[in-house]
Amino acid sequence: MSGAPARRALGIALVLGAAIAAVLVARLGCTSSDSAPRVAAARSVDSAAPAVPVVARAGAPIAPSAPDVPTALPASLEGTEADGDVRADAGGHLVVDLELRRLFDHFLSASGEEPLEALRARIIAVLRARLPATAAAEAIAILDQYLAYREAARSLVPAADPVDGLDQVHGLRARIFAAAVVQAFFADEEAATYAALARRAVLQDQTLSAAERERRLAELDARTPASVREARAAATAPIDEMAREAVMRARGASAEQLTAARTAAMGTEAAGRLAELDRAHAAWDSRLAAFRAERAQLLADPALDDAERRRRIDDLLARSFTEPERIRIEALDRIAAQAKNR
Repeated sequence: MSGAPARRALGIALVLGAAIAAVLVARLGCTSSDSAPRVAAARSVDSAAPAVPVVARAGAPIAPSAPDVPTALPASLEGTEADGDVRADAGGHLVVDLELRRLFDHFLSASGEEPLEALRARIIAVLRARLPATAAAEAIAILDQYLAYREAARSLVPAADPVDGLDQVHGLRARIFAAAVVQAFFADEEAATYAALARRAVLQDQTLSAAERERRLAELDARTPASVREARAAATAPIDEMAREAVMRARGASAEQLTAARTAAMGTEAAGRLAELDRAHAAWDSRLAAFRAERAQLLADPALDDAERRRRIDDLLARSFTEPERIRIEALDRIAAQAKNR
């Protein structure tokens, strides 16, 4: 890849890397629990995996019983089912995995719609309904840690360096949770964020040649867990495809060649959806061009006074576009005017 398409593709990669890193670092600081109770033990239900203890804090009490659960659900939870497949092992102890955190997050997504005590009560009710008594008590202990972690994370002073910020969040987690909980709840997320930050640093390093940049990115990929690589590939696939198509168009590729490349990369169904999107974009561009041409004629007509010219342009806009489309055109006009005045 060379020239303007290559620069655009690199720019897209830089923006994407920055966005992924910023979003993930923000998410890392806004998720978890309370420094209250720890649990006696939580063991893997998979017989092939070793038991993973969840060590209790000294003197930490088991969480108290939940208060009555409010009958009416918060609006954002109406019609939903609780996420997370919480489980106990054969001994009746909690299996600590990401599904448990997903259950917590499902209900906590309604924070602000009802008091935290009510959300906690809802979670506890589900835990007790799905788990035996010992596992439920262990899960409630981790829930209270998770709530305290979320509260403590809000008090963290943002670090200037995103890597320092991620280290700070990781340290908070290590102080509140047992290592097994940190691993189960946050390991993949942290690995993805560290990988995104490292990739961004390489992509932004202007001292690197193209070959050296590719070599360093390959080294990072080799050290990145497969699950993180797969998630990143899925997230960047549309951007990568746009960059490839921009290069193909610049080289004069036909519509048939673009379709064949899309089909090979994404499959027939996805290629068909993109083709339909292309047709919709082309139709929009045609309508917009026709409107602008007619508007230009009205603006240039010396027989019209300002009031009549404005009335005719407004009428043309109303006849040509729906209300949401008119808002979009006004925004496009503002952007064009700002670019022209720079």
